[in-house]
Amino acid sequence: MENTKAMESRLKTLIEANQPENRNKWALKWKEDGKKVMGLLCTYVPEEVLAAVDILPWRISGTWREAAPLAAVYRPEMTCRYCSHVLESVLANELDFIDGVVTTQLDDDFKRLWDVLHFIKKPPFTYIMYLPHSVSKTTLRMWNKSVADFKKDLEAWAGVKVTEKALGDQIQIFNKMRSLLRKVYELRNRVIPALTGAEALGITSAARIMPRDEFNKELETLLPYLEKRQGTLKRTRPRLLLSGEFLDNSGYIELVESCGSAVVMDECDTGAKYFWDAVDSSFSNPLEALAKRYMDRPGTSRMALAWDQQIEQLMGWVKEFNVQGVVELRQLYSLPLDYRFFVMKRKLAEAGIPYISLSREYHLAQVGMLRTRVEAFIEMI
Repeated sequence: MENTKAMESRLKTLIEANQPENRNKWALKWKEDGKKVMGLLCTYVPEEVLAAVDILPWRISGTWREAAPLAAVYRPEMTCRYCSHVLESVLANELDFIDGVVTTQLDDDFKRLWDVLHFIKKPPFTYIMYLPHSVSKTTLRMWNKSVADFKKDLEAWAGVKVTEKALGDQIQIFNKMRSLLRKVYELRNRVIPALTGAEALGITSAARIMPRDEFNKELETLLPYLEKRQGTLKRTRPRLLLSGEFLDNSGYIELVESCGSAVVMDECDTGAKYFWDAVDSSFSNPLEALAKRYMDRPGTSRMALAWDQQIEQLMGWVKEFNVQGVVELRQLYSLPLDYRFFVMKRKLAEAGIPYISLSREYHLAQVGMLRTRVEAFIEMI
């Protein structure tokens, strides 16, 4: 009994790592040791390159407060809410400990956010990578060049070379993280999942802000306990898959599960799409292997010509995890998701998969409306 309490306490600490009161802890400790922290906005940035020069890749969560008055000076209201809330945190001096920000041209909102950060020189190092809209021989060559340029410019800024050995070592560490997270998701595939969907999001969020070797050790310690853990969900059916992007507030998943369901899988860049595929370590050139992995993994809505492939991946997860319905929570003003919605709706209807798509804020808001719509969807199933 005592051991169970201790393990639950450790699990709770990991799950709550990205809560506002906790999320800076590991980055600040990293800084105390005289090392650099790089804030990341996009899952396409190859984190291993940063880790190879002892820089902590740290995913930026924006403020979860409702208002973003400082950001409103630079950004209109009807723009990506994640970008606005990130800028609010920067302007409120809440991210002064990070040494730089790296993103990609994921969409126009991300480019405009980078413009502002670069203009105000806060943080001192800002970098934006080329990112294609689709994968082909031509765009893959351009993407490989973008990754190589990032490595070169990072070396010049940090004053340290990214050696093949250091990069290979980090690829192993990050691949281990991905393997451990896959095991966590396998535990969600049980008749009674060992973890709630909200708890799983907490763990994947922790993976993106902790030193990865430290995260690996903690999750490796917890996995034997998780394999025996009794799930805490009040209802284990219907089994739902939750889809969305820039969703880092577990309150949204708690809301869906509190309506009488189990979120057993996700199609989120903060969840499965972050870690699903590993880097192929058989490549002779680790940088090319890295670039290929980040382009081959389950893509985001940015990859407009791959929407059919993304939806096929989602339907594969529906089958694998015995999912009975898909709930999509589209962040307001995230235009790629708004466009993909029409394709998703048609494809899932053709496959006979119940589906609902709801707009949401970045911070937790409109709870009553969302609850009513989700409850009606669950009742329909």
